Amino acid sequence: MNYALILTGGVGQRLRSSGLPKQFIELYGKPIVAYTLEKFHQCEEIHKVVVVCHGSWMKTMNKIIKKYDFDKVVSIVAGGKERQDSVQNGLNEICKKSNNDDIVVIHDGVRPLVKNSTITENIRIAKENGNAMTVRSVTESVVVTKNLTAKMADFKKRDDTYTLTSPQSFRVNELMQAYIELKKITDKPILDSSLVYAELGKKIHIVKEQGLNLKITTPEDFYYFRSILELEEKKSIFGL
Repeated sequence: MNYALILTGGVGQRLRSSGLPKQFIELYGKPIVAYTLEKFHQCEEIHKVVVVCHGSWMKTMNKIIKKYDFDKVVSIVAGGKERQDSVQNGLNEICKKSNNDDIVVIHDGVRPLVKNSTITENIRIAKENGNAMTVRSVTESVVVTKNLTAKMADFKKRDDTYTLTSPQSFRVNELMQAYIELKKITDKPILDSSLVYAELGKKIHIVKEQGLNLKITTPEDFYYFRSILELEEKKSIFGL
């Protein structure tokens, strides 16, 4: 069984409209999170979906799921204070239903352009190796320095440098065990599940994302998203 765990617990300030969290902002009458859920609902290799939602917006989320007939969604659970807490709340719900070899695909609710091929490759790699994380190759030179100066050693090769996106995928039981082990060595919150593995000295297997897997966090991102949808619609009309 393959589960999708969709994280929609945030109430980010950079793209807000009258207090509405960004995942509920509508484009063409459809909330951003509905576009995201649609991708996982249409993916044949995803069998069930658990949504993590801010406690104040669970009724709104439930209405969206009913409106668009997202019948793969089996649970909506309240998020936590930190992203790590939200992931663990979702995992706890999945563990009530899952078996040891089941896969969980963790994805941001405001990444509505994820490709089906990215999701399926995550599942394939996670089944083979126990985990997978999606990355994007950087397109410009990168410098890593704590100062306002840089030496040659601070410049990193673009071919070897990536940014971390989502989804991230794991065997459910192994990820739960990783969080248990993490609590034994640190109390600090860790943003991503892949970083939990890295903190424990485990290897993370890379999936290079396909297409523009945009995370919508700013007004500019929203307009990029709208432009991409318009482009896809025009391609469909003209049979491109």
